[in-house]
Amino acid sequence: MSDSSASVVDLMDKDETCRFFGGHNRPINHATLYRGIKAGRYPEPIKVGANSSRWIKSECAVALARIIAERDAKVAA
Repeated sequence: MSDSSASVVDLMDKDETCRFFGGHNRPINHATLYRGIKAGRYPEPIKVGANSSRWIKSECAVALARIIAERDAKVAA
C-alpha cells in the first residue's frame, strides 16, 4: 500500500473513550463502557496488540450521534 492511498484512522485508548462518552471532567466508568459494548450502545474495540485495544473515533462519534438522536426522538414524542 502506498502512502498516498493510506487513510489515517484516529484511535482512542480506553480512558480516552470513556472521556469521549462521558466528558472530560466526568468520564464514564470502564465497566459502563464494557456493559454498553455488550448491549450494542458503544462500538467494539479493535485489538492492536496482545494486551491492547483501541476504539475508532469515527465509530464512537456515530454511536454518540445515535444516542443523541434517540434522546431527541423521545423528547419529541
